[in-house]
Amino acid sequence: MPSETTLTPPLRLLVITGLSPQVVTETIWALAQRTPPAPPSEIMLLTTRAGAAKATRLLPSALTALSQQLGVALPAPEIRVMRDRTGRPLDDIARAEDNRAAADSITAAIRAATADPAIPLHVSIAGGRKTMGCLAAIALSLFGRERDELSHVLVEERFQGRDDFFFPPEPPRRLPLEDGGVLDTAEAHVVLAEVPFVRLRGQWRPESVGSGYAEAIAAAQTALAPPRLELDTTTMTARFGMTSCRLKPSLFGILVWFAERARRGEGAVICPHKLAGAKALAAECLAAVTRLCGSADHEACRAVRRGVADGLRREVLAEKVSRLNRLIRDLLGPEGEPYRIRAEGRRPFTGYRLALPAEAIRIIPEAP
Repeated sequence: MPSETTLTPPLRLLVITGLSPQVVTETIWALAQRTPPAPPSEIMLLTTRAGAAKATRLLPSALTALSQQLGVALPAPEIRVMRDRTGRPLDDIARAEDNRAAADSITAAIRAATADPAIPLHVSIAGGRKTMGCLAAIALSLFGRERDELSHVLVEERFQGRDDFFFPPEPPRRLPLEDGGVLDTAEAHVVLAEVPFVRLRGQWRPESVGSGYAEAIAAAQTALAPPRLELDTTTMTARFGMTSCRLKPSLFGILVWFAERARRGEGAVICPHKLAGAKALAAECLAAVTRLCGSADHEACRAVRRGVADGLRREVLAEKVSRLNRLIRDLLGPEGEPYRIRAEGRRPFTGYRLALPAEAIRIIPEAP
């Protein structure tokens, strides 16, 4: 038997269980059969109160035996009982409120388990109610990273749920049956079925919401919805999807100008100040800011007018675009990508444009 070794690289295992703690050791055994072997360095069970009691009674000896067979030092599991919002432990997922509580517990656990980028997560949905497995898969889609995995362990029915079978032992054993027959564990087949899932973490900001399931779903749904830009010129407020922000007049005026051009289907603004049409572009840009400020003597208008005195200079527009994009990035994170002012082409003929379709842009009040 190989000597016990420190487990590297680290792997966090989260197992959804009900009254069958056997899925924990079966999953670990299957992970250890990989090339290279991948037993976990952390083990967490998420279960009901009854499931926790059974796991507490049966798992320690089973994990000790598995550790000895594999020659690795498996960690003691953290057994976490799902609770409702009042802190009451869940006995089962039998009511609508139980389902909501389970959803929140599972979401919170997976969110926390994916917080450390250095430790990949393996989620097993082999145990518990079907609803629990479904919720775990959805939560992993919301929070999962590139190296995270989802699986279901498959075991022949005749070996399922037996308190004397937790993994295929070496050497094999004969297990008694109620009818006087025996089961030979040499015939047991334990298969880890990997479940592909869609990774959405990069499309929204998980850190921007609490740990509740419904809240996370709503935030992700908003982030994945088609982009909508609404510009209220009476308050200088930009609404990016569901997120609003008031802008300074000069920045808001530049954004309105780009939005108006996008709605008219016009191309990128190319602005070396000596290029033909640069003065016309400068006048167009200045007019957008002046219209918002209500006076050409407004401080924002004077600042823009100084920058475009002899035509729209690239460095002037580049600075405004950079500030706008930085604001959008800080406000929205990855969700802000559709709203960024894009740079196209090579210097000195770099062009800038808002790439949203015309139907995704609304300016209030509408031009007469």
